[in-house]
Amino acid sequence: MENKICTKCCKEKPINEFYSKIDRKSGSSYCRECFNKYCTERWITRKIDAIKYKGSSCVDCELTYPHTPYPVFDFHHLEPTEKDVDWTKLRLRSWDKIILELDKCVLLCSNCHRIRHHNKLIF
Repeated sequence: MENKICTKCCKEKPINEFYSKIDRKSGSSYCRECFNKYCTERWITRKIDAIKYKGSSCVDCELTYPHTPYPVFDFHHLEPTEKDVDWTKLRLRSWDKIILELDKCVLLCSNCHRIRHHNKLIF
């Protein structure tokens, strides 16, 4: 079996431990493990940057990042009909496109976000 060296961890691994790329004959230069770790770190950084862009605190209860861990925060669209994409898709776009979507949102902690949606349902 053919082996390849990951440019991130510098370990030699079987070629099937690398993602293949249609446009690149040799496939990814990072092994799957390093590539997945890179993507996760990038997405976390994107979310933290987005939280900071929105002021770093829940607009309803004043929980703040970094005192409160980043996963607690959500981006709530003030006008749901203007929502283009969910954060899981948005995080993959350019920062300029992320900002366009974030400008339609307020930053809420997950509890306040759920309360807002609940109140919208019962009133």
